[in-house]
Amino acid sequence: MQSFTISKAQIARIVGAAIADELSRGFNRHFDFMTIASWDEQTPLGEGGIGMSQSERTACAARLKAFFGIDDTGASASWSNAVKIADWARVIERCVKQRLTKFSFKSAARTEETSAHEHNADSVFQDAAAAANLLAGRRRLLSLVAPHSLLGFVLTILSPNLLRIPSIDGRGLTADFLAESLSYGDVLIATPTLWRYMMQEKLQAPNNTMAVSFGEPMTADLASDMRKAGFGVLRELYGSTEAGLIGWRDSPSDSFVLFDHWLHDGEMLLRLAPNGARLAQNSVDFIDWTDERSFRLGGRRDGAVQIAAVNVFPDDVARRLEAAPEIESCRIRVGRRGDGVNSIIAHIILKDGRAPSDSVARSIDAWCRAHLRQQERPRIYQFEAPE
Repeated sequence: MQSFTISKAQIARIVGAAIADELSRGFNRHFDFMTIASWDEQTPLGEGGIGMSQSERTACAARLKAFFGIDDTGASASWSNAVKIADWARVIERCVKQRLTKFSFKSAARTEETSAHEHNADSVFQDAAAAANLLAGRRRLLSLVAPHSLLGFVLTILSPNLLRIPSIDGRGLTADFLAESLSYGDVLIATPTLWRYMMQEKLQAPNNTMAVSFGEPMTADLASDMRKAGFGVLRELYGSTEAGLIGWRDSPSDSFVLFDHWLHDGEMLLRLAPNGARLAQNSVDFIDWTDERSFRLGGRRDGAVQIAAVNVFPDDVARRLEAAPEIESCRIRVGRRGDGVNSIIAHIILKDGRAPSDSVARSIDAWCRAHLRQQERPRIYQFEAPE
């Protein structure tokens, strides 16, 4: 357990990321990437900082208590009197030192905004130990991903702590500064969307640098660009909020390999829990087994598509778009750009047979910015005549 001690500074990173996510989900408040990355222990929760209302503070506090499995008995005053992120981090640090038996993580999918997936702490630590084995020998870990998701927490907080190496939050670094910061023996963690951006910015890596990705499929052309940029070792990890960390591979042409604490029985995955139990788990993806421990992925069982490492449900986006004042009906199609990135294309029929115009398109786009997350917003609008 001591190997998985979480520092107050790391807890503060989680607090900031979870606040941003909760305000986006429940209050339609969206912060840009650099703003969230700039939040630290001294950032005020209220005026002059994040600017949370009382209802927002209550919701975010509840999210953090659930994340760390905290029983609020006797601690409510400490939560309500907090002024800065550091104050909440201090309360959490004290609570988890006394008792840490479970974690709870929310899926990035919009349709699951009110649900969370609870995991025993031992299982999360088991995932971290498996990931640490893949990262063994690295001198430092730099991360461009937020630490409040299950895989983000495991990879950027728990695993480097287990390896006793520094974990550096690189979310606020420019591509140029990141290139200057990378050193021999580092590992850099990012989603394929972020890797694609860094390759466009001509990021070059020093010798013996590892690249780790998760959250969406790695493409062969992107992996090739990353190797040309100097990343000698690539690791792609597969898992989910529901199940945890499941498998890994070195190249998009390879099959994924199960981590040692997983087996499969037909269509079911079996987790070998630390207490010796075998826990059956349905995969969120269709799985094609190539041998007893290797597999390839098909599409999602629930129809989700991954855009910038976020699961987006086209039918749900279409349904919500039909609430816009100008729209009679909508159909969502997912297109793939030349760089391999998925994008949302909205096929729209306007109300009352009105003709499309620039003003109508701008109005719909403004509505989308107010009601949809960035990953859900259409990149192309195609207006169609009623049938």
